[in-house]
Amino acid sequence: MKKSNIFPIIYAIISAILTFIAVFFILFNTFHINLSFTIFGAALIAVISYVYSYFRAHASAEIKRIVYQYGLNDAELAKMTGLKKSDFPIYQDKLQLILPKRMWPRVLHVLQEYEQKQQSKE
Repeated sequence: MKKSNIFPIIYAIISAILTFIAVFFILFNTFHINLSFTIFGAALIAVISYVYSYFRAHASAEIKRIVYQYGLNDAELAKMTGLKKSDFPIYQDKLQLILPKRMWPRVLHVLQEYEQKQQSKE
């Protein structure tokens, strides 16, 4: 497995564990909810946190992979997505995703379409 394939999983697991612990203590100690409901509530929120974190990390890894694979620069990314060039700073040959996370799916969709066009040319 590549590092980019395993990173979203590890990131999401750590996020879910921390979320479970935090929600457990908040529900049990602060709100004094019984143990079984506390475990259920903390597990439910942890699963939601896992899914959210996994997709966020996966989107970041995919965006960076496509950018590096095709050697795209900040000006090309800005032109393709319709966003500002400053949203895609590249420092030391590493793309920094500083644009809001809510915009990542849009950027990923545009880059996946670009990748499909490039693969169909080959």
